[in-house]
Amino acid sequence: MENLPERMLRLMSDGAWHSTEELVEKISHRFSATKHVLSKRGYKFESRPTKGQRREYRLIIEPRVIA
Repeated sequence: MENLPERMLRLMSDGAWHSTEELVEKISHRFSATKHVLSKRGYKFESRPTKGQRREYRLIIEPRVIA
């Protein structure tokens, strides 16, 4: 069974914007706590306002350097 950080990474690894409503539905009503855990592990997120007080979030996918 996937834990919440794994579930969030799987969902957001597409690099697309995800609404607060979608994250609440697919991750948890405490998705921001899961986002915080991932941020502590070095993952970066971007957010932008949408309609009214709503926001969207996306995982910033960093290109891997091939040496």
